[in-house]
Amino acid sequence: MRPETAARQLKYLADTRFEEDSASHWEEYAYNDVFEYVYENGRRQDMTELVTRICDEMDDGCRPTADDAQMFADTLVTEGGRPLTDGGK
Repeated sequence: MRPETAARQLKYLADTRFEEDSASHWEEYAYNDVFEYVYENGRRQDMTELVTRICDEMDDGCRPTADDAQMFADTLVTEGGRPLTDGGK
C-alpha cells in the first residue's frame, strides 16, 4: 500500500468508527513520514497493520503522536523482534 493510500485508509477507518470527523486533513498527513518508512522498509501487510493500529489507538479525544506511530512501525519492520537497522542513531 502506498503512503497516500494508507493516509486515506486511516481517514476512512476513523470516519466509520466515530461520529465526528475523527481524522482531519492534518491528521491524514501527520503520519506521512511513518507511512513512507514502512513503504520503503516493510511489506504491504505491515502498512495495513500500521493503519489499523493507529486507528485502534484513536478515541474521541486522543490521537497517537507521530512518534507513537513510528514506534508501532518499528515493531512491524523487524526480523525476529529486532529492528533491521539502527536508523542511523
